[in-house]
Amino acid sequence: MTLVASLTEKLAAFTSTLHYEQLSSRVRSQARNCLLDTVGALLAGSRLSLSGRAGRRFAERLSEKEEAVIAGSRFRRSSMTASLVNGMAAHALELDDGSKHATYHPGASIVPMSLALGEAEGISGVRLVEAIVAGYEVSLRIGTAINPGHYLRGFHPTGTIAVFGTTAAAAKILDLSPQETVHAFGLAGSLASGINQYEIDGAVSKHLHPGNAARNGILSAMLARDGMTGPSEILEGSLGFFHCFAENPDLALVTANLGIDWHFLRIYFKPFCSCRYVHYAIEATQKDLEQRPFPPEEIESIVVRTHRNAKQGSDIPDYRSPLHARLSIQYGIASILVRGRAGLGEYEEDAIRDPEVRRVSDLVRIEIDDEIQKLYPNPRSMIVEIRDRKGNTASARIDHAKGDPENPMTDADLVTKFRDVTADVIPPERAERIVAEAGTIESREEIASFAELLQI
Repeated sequence: MTLVASLTEKLAAFTSTLHYEQLSSRVRSQARNCLLDTVGALLAGSRLSLSGRAGRRFAERLSEKEEAVIAGSRFRRSSMTASLVNGMAAHALELDDGSKHATYHPGASIVPMSLALGEAEGISGVRLVEAIVAGYEVSLRIGTAINPGHYLRGFHPTGTIAVFGTTAAAAKILDLSPQETVHAFGLAGSLASGINQYEIDGAVSKHLHPGNAARNGILSAMLARDGMTGPSEILEGSLGFFHCFAENPDLALVTANLGIDWHFLRIYFKPFCSCRYVHYAIEATQKDLEQRPFPPEEIESIVVRTHRNAKQGSDIPDYRSPLHARLSIQYGIASILVRGRAGLGEYEEDAIRDPEVRRVSDLVRIEIDDEIQKLYPNPRSMIVEIRDRKGNTASARIDHAKGDPENPMTDADLVTKFRDVTADVIPPERAERIVAEAGTIESREEIASFAELLQI
């Protein structure tokens, strides 16, 4: 009698047998773009965020083997600590990539982990690309299978789902066998963690989630390598991850056309430093202003119509911290209407206390639109309607914000973004070197010298 392989076993086989030569040029290019984009977010977050600074201070207190770069510093720590701290920094400014289907930010955990463990293990650029691709694809499929319900229950997928991605990438870097990878995934399921309570008061615990997932991916893979076992049905088992964390998961989606239909190619990149839902609000507001200029003092009301996820995650009228403001649709709209901008400078402590921005943000009302909800998750539409005191109105709808695969940022856009977000952190010549070397990462026999470019 032939036993049917579990979902975990199928994902482990995919991870173990994935090789660079099998990857299309599009998949390889996507990996390079994710590397560059995440490194930009990581460098900016390491120096320009509370979480980045706290992580560096934490790491500096430790006495460890110096095997991986702590970004934004001049020192090294263990690959686990570097993954933790760098993962926190990569998510800290809301600049990192994401998936509308998996409701998840993969790059902030997978790329820092792959760089840190890859540096410690002396891997090549080709192996780095393999690890990134495996990590993204495995975790995106798991995330898509259980969302939006997983997110709406209060979990933060960038912590819970991410650990499967970092474990896949770590297993690839450590060259685990298929059976060892099964055990690694089984262990990872017990380490999945992350809840969305930070949305209530703006605490930066959100940033810990991808860092924790990055560290735990290494832990799971190393323990499996050294003989520890994990459940072979960690996903679909009667007491497994899906049972505990999901409602009505789509089990077939996890492995359907695996290695052929790449979920990795359906991620988005961010032009703005805010929650992805806020991007739709910003773009719709900009389109409203193209129809009619609305002086802030003349605005009477602003109505946003959207889906349930955006309402739950980004209806934050009483924003209390820079993180809170980054998550707030109200703040993003008001910043555009008052200042015409929503860049890094508009999310600093002084900027979020602007009384005129607060006054305009208080005019925003967010409603769930039944027709938009039926279409979720693709498109994740949003309508913004502005009315002034004379009765003039403008309304704009965004179905695919800039950076979605249906409305992509080009390679040139991503390079421009990298230069912009790192301008206050590294000199221009360093930025250009990182751009060039990320674009040819597969040619490197080792990635340690690339990781060294993240030191300041």
